[in-house]
Amino acid sequence: TAVEDAFKCILQTLTDAQDCIQNKWDDFKRKRAALEQKMNEHNLSVNGHNRVSLCVGGQIFDTTEETLLKEPETFFWAMLRSGQWQPDEQDGKYFIDRSPQKFSIILDYLRDGEVWNLGRFSVD
Repeated sequence: TAVEDAFKCILQTLTDAQDCIQNKWDDFKRKRAALEQKMNEHNLSVNGHNRVSLCVGGQIFDTTEETLLKEPETFFWAMLRSGQWQPDEQDGKYFIDRSPQKFSIILDYLRDGEVWNLGRFSVD
């Protein structure tokens, strides 16, 4: 009948519209993810040269975000990128409760990509 045909036509139009909206939504999510990735990369390159002061076991180390973020999927990467690790409100330094002697080796590795002077530490 004519009513059934009209109903089928309306139903098909709505289904087509729903598919179109879903496709546009999926496209939007892909573009948003790509934009967020570019923003993250831009923030890393812009902020990557910011000076960072670390208080490690009472000793102050000055470096840059770029150095600390050189190795992905590390402690520093996770902490700095999360936004949860904040410097001390009074002195502006990030506190790390570790040995400053051992930390200097880690920092040198991040700076140079090589490990130097391990002879003074025993590995037990």
